[in-house]
Amino acid sequence: MALYKDPQDSRVFVPKQGGGMGLNFAHPIAWAIVVSMTVIPVVVVTVTTIALLL
Repeated sequence: MALYKDPQDSRVFVPKQGGGMGLNFAHPIAWAIVVSMTVIPVVVVTVTTIALLL
């Protein structure tokens, strides 16, 4: 699936053709949403797991 990138579109959330919502990755807030909902939790879980195993 290709990422939706349209710099002319000012919306962060855009409707998908089959239903649902997608992110407009030309918008910097979309990247902040991805980082805050995926990257940061993965780092927290990894650090916590390593700390508990040591």
